[in-house]
Amino acid sequence: MRCPVRSEEAIEILTADQLAELLGVNRKTIYEAASRSEIPHRRLGRRLIFERGAVLRWLRQDALSEENTDER
Repeated sequence: MRCPVRSEEAIEILTADQLAELLGVNRKTIYEAASRSEIPHRRLGRRLIFERGAVLRWLRQDALSEENTDER
């Protein structure tokens, strides 16, 4: 019995400018958060790139952590 082959989901890569627009913050805020490793990112040469799905998961995880802290 063969398992069906799952196709890879397309990965959407964002620049710091695009991510800043998505989140409604200044580009400098994105660079500062990345330099403190607060937001998931990769360095490609001198550029920072962000995977949209990873950032959205990070946002959801951070929101859940805050809710759990507030309940205590």
